[in-house]
Amino acid sequence: MSADAPIARDAAAYDRIARWYDVDMGRSMAFDDVGFYVGLATRAGARVLELGCGTGRVYLPMVAAGVDAVGIDRSAGMLAELRAAADAQRLAARVARMDMRALGLRPGYGLVLCPYSLVTYLTLDGEVDGLCRAVRALLVQGGAFVLDAFVPRASVASGEFREDYRRALPEGTLVRSKRVTALGGGVHRIERRYAVHDPAGRVIDAAATEERLRPCTPATLVAHLERTGFEVEQTWWDYGTAGDAATAQFATLLARPAQRRS
Repeated sequence: MSADAPIARDAAAYDRIARWYDVDMGRSMAFDDVGFYVGLATRAGARVLELGCGTGRVYLPMVAAGVDAVGIDRSAGMLAELRAAADAQRLAARVARMDMRALGLRPGYGLVLCPYSLVTYLTLDGEVDGLCRAVRALLVQGGAFVLDAFVPRASVASGEFREDYRRALPEGTLVRSKRVTALGGGVHRIERRYAVHDPAGRVIDAAATEERLRPCTPATLVAHLERTGFEVEQTWWDYGTAGDAATAQFATLLARPAQRRS
């Protein structure tokens, strides 16, 4: 498989579900990560870059709070939803279609955010380290890189599709089913099927996606950061609502470029 294959697959998957994302994955977050990130961004008092800004779930509240923010995402469909929402809210959105594996940006950011387990989409060896090095080159002196990931638990592999939820849409009900397959090397294939049922129960829209994730333990994230010249300054569990890793679902790390010691 070529190095470009995962990039194309991920983008196509999110293009297909962009119109449902806010009801789908956006509503699946059990914690107020948006408030957490808006708080970090406002306190930073510097230009902020959000990787994987998607439909603007985190990005638009930052802009609404007065943050000088730039966003990138690989999916044209997700960015179209973001721009439409920004127009509706009369917000100036500075976003671009770009893959985090190839950041074509100039330095000058005081804070770079990599939220909602985005780092787990980097499934090829060397990709996480490559991202960390690229982010480090974008930061101003004293700048910070904040990334989070779900805390891996027991295997969630399933041989058959299982229904995840049924959620209301203006035109009916969105039903999602999912199948997870372990591929080896810590990588999982996630297949999702979406169907929109009208009030009479008829399927009026449908889509299917496939993507690959590579879960990262908190210790693995620390190792990536330290290996690429960062020092981890702070760790939060469940965006500051849990005391430790024992029961936490998410780990969030704030790291800064390591200071040279004489």
